[in-house]
Amino acid sequence: MVTIVYAYRNREVSRIKSTLDSLLIQTNKNFKVVFVDYGSDIELSSQIKKVVESYSFATYYYIHAQLVLWNKSKTLNYGIKKTTTPYVFIADVDLIFSPDAIALFQKIAQPETAFLFNLGYLSKKTSNRLLNSQQFNEFKPKHFGNINGMLLVHKEALEKVNGYDTFFHFYGSEDVDLYQRLSNAGYEIIQRKEQFFYHNWHIIYNTYNDGKMSVIPRLYNVKRINQQHYLRNKDKKVIIPDRQLNYGEVVSKEDQEVLLKPTETIELKNIHEQVHHFFKEELQTKKETVLRVLIKEDPFCRTFKYWVKKLLKKQSQPYISMKAVNDLILMKIIYIYRDVNYTYEITKDLKTIIFTIKL
Repeated sequence: MVTIVYAYRNREVSRIKSTLDSLLIQTNKNFKVVFVDYGSDIELSSQIKKVVESYSFATYYYIHAQLVLWNKSKTLNYGIKKTTTPYVFIADVDLIFSPDAIALFQKIAQPETAFLFNLGYLSKKTSNRLLNSQQFNEFKPKHFGNINGMLLVHKEALEKVNGYDTFFHFYGSEDVDLYQRLSNAGYEIIQRKEQFFYHNWHIIYNTYNDGKMSVIPRLYNVKRINQQHYLRNKDKKVIIPDRQLNYGEVVSKEDQEVLLKPTETIELKNIHEQVHHFFKEELQTKKETVLRVLIKEDPFCRTFKYWVKKLLKKQSQPYISMKAVNDLILMKIIYIYRDVNYTYEITKDLKTIIFTIKL
């Protein structure tokens, strides 16, 4: 028997219904679904919960991570830990299954082998028709790809390598890193040729402008940072990720509620030396505290007077952009505080960053 594990946050309800509907018509019913919602907005999560639980084969889990950076690895590790079947299939909420997909899993599953699959990418126009009554074989994908995150593997294999590496944030490389570490651990990796899976169209993450500030946190060049971590793991033949003794652990609702009552608050302006000294030196000295740090854009840095002084090279406090502040903090989280209880928020006017952490 196999459990299909989904990682989800803030995607439209229709997309979830499309993928689960494709499972509803499987010729082999010997499967379960674990659906993990990593901190979606409360109003949306209640809709998703209702949809997921309307399918008898599916179980919905909510992780209270609304103000935590998106981490697909943590989401999937939590889902894997919740599975009770011998085999796990890592899915994606964009996935449309052939009616014979589960039957294929039952036929090929082997304890010492991990299977990858081809994925057909649908056009935007075709994807818009998914909620209608067309059959799977009536959809014609634009092209197929074989590196896509889908994996059929024995649960014990995932436990042996401690699941996905939780260094990876936002997007990219968590899947190929897992495949490589499974191979390093002695598991055979086989690429299947069946065209049993289609991908529901969406905007590609790479097209987002990660060089600009936004309410949804983005880190400049994060895809290549993730790729560098994968290449480092590959070069060192890593099996169990560094600093990851356990997998599947997440902060609880009670943990997050602790952050609502900080014991210490520090306010900074986006002045270069203030920000850099605090996050590169002073933060490391903080212990046994719930710390809230507010970084506010100084209105003076947008004034005509400031820009004239800067143009004339007259002495003035050097500022850094709020985007630079954002990237500095996000890198601190990823490299040092990714397993610590924290929240991170950017105000709608993009002029204030609120970082709260339990140290």
